[in-house]
Amino acid sequence: MSKLQKAAWFNLVMITVCFIISIPCLFFLARVNAKGIEYLLTCFIVACITTPVFYMLYRKKSFEAGFDEREKMINRRAFSCAVMGLTVFLACVCFIPFFVLGGQNVVKVYYLPLIFLSTLFAAQFVHSVAILIQCLLEEEDGQ
Repeated sequence: MSKLQKAAWFNLVMITVCFIISIPCLFFLARVNAKGIEYLLTCFIVACITTPVFYMLYRKKSFEAGFDEREKMINRRAFSCAVMGLTVFLACVCFIPFFVLGGQNVVKVYYLPLIFLSTLFAAQFVHSVAILIQCLLEEEDGQ
């Protein structure tokens, strides 16, 4: 398994765990109608979001330092897939409520962090899955 595949699996697991942990916390904050910041839950949510970011930023080598040209190309294609997935996801999140509810309805504020976290999850999920699928297809073509 290449370094790119290991990173994709790590990102896939981390973002899924963080999403699973963060969503109930956000629903709890919305349920108790929290005004402002609930320190303990917010710190936990921020830690779940920033841990993978700090892991990537504070390593000694750059992320792509050990990649060959094939892995760099796979990473670029996966990033473009993630951007397309992000665009489609945001379009769906923004336009489906508009068409279903109509233009005069109000979206509650506690949906905004949920949309933000869901957008991060969708982009990272598509990126990691695109890397794994491309690596799998490359391995099948090579055999």
